[in-house]
Amino acid sequence: MSGRRRPARNRRPELSQHFLREATAGRLLQATSISRSDLVVEIGPGRGALTRPLRRRSGRLIAVELDHYLADKLRSSVAGVEVVVADFLDYQLPKGRYVVVGNIPFARSTEIVRKLTRARNPPLDCWLVVQKELGHRLCGRPYEDESLWSLRLKPHWHLEIVDRLGRAEFDPPPSVDSVWLHLRHRGRLLVTSGELVRFVELLEAGFSSPQAVGRGLRSHLSKVQLRRLAHELRFDPADRPGALSFAQWLGVFRFASRDPGATERSERSECSKRSRRARRNKR
Repeated sequence: MSGRRRPARNRRPELSQHFLREATAGRLLQATSISRSDLVVEIGPGRGALTRPLRRRSGRLIAVELDHYLADKLRSSVAGVEVVVADFLDYQLPKGRYVVVGNIPFARSTEIVRKLTRARNPPLDCWLVVQKELGHRLCGRPYEDESLWSLRLKPHWHLEIVDRLGRAEFDPPPSVDSVWLHLRHRGRLLVTSGELVRFVELLEAGFSSPQAVGRGLRSHLSKVQLRRLAHELRFDPADRPGALSFAQWLGVFRFASRDPGATERSERSECSKRSRRARRNKR
């Protein structure tokens, strides 16, 4: 990056400061849809590699930086940027439409993602540099098995890894690989806020048996229902919960939510059939 290098004695290693190189920042922003109509909040601008091209692309740019030294340098080197010296976790998010961009500290990535995705007024888009392992865990399939976290996000968010970053694209290089993660808030929620509690309860039940999703779902579905759903949605009740895709979980939830009394009636019907078979066998 351009600009004076910060004296080593003033570095803040506890902030996980791995600064993007300018060429990398420019490439990453080419993949975004940010325009002059957008209010952008940048998390941890650091030396300004993303800040300078963001200022040219966005309508209004707010840079939230915890490090006073870097914040002062940013004010003097990039005109037109509103620099806020604060911990982003304490920062009050805008009330209108906005977009979030950031090369966020790996040590605090989980907290930052939770703040953004659980906000009362969430951003329209988030473009974040995160550790590859976290990016894969947030996205779930096709990168790895789904997790409770990825499945909780997907009703409200579309998640995608847009680019991959080599360690040499940072100064200093981190010890782990990174990705450029895009989270876009869905215009039409696949599970409404009112349904979300029941959806999460179903997920937690399914994940309560890590080796076989069918065991965990017994509290929500009868054996008959489970067999039928497994056939229709093309999964095996003996599969791991994470092996089911989000679409399959959504199908299970829609069925379980369709008729609250269906499970009980189905169980009674199954018991009745077993009783009749037992009586026939005794004759």
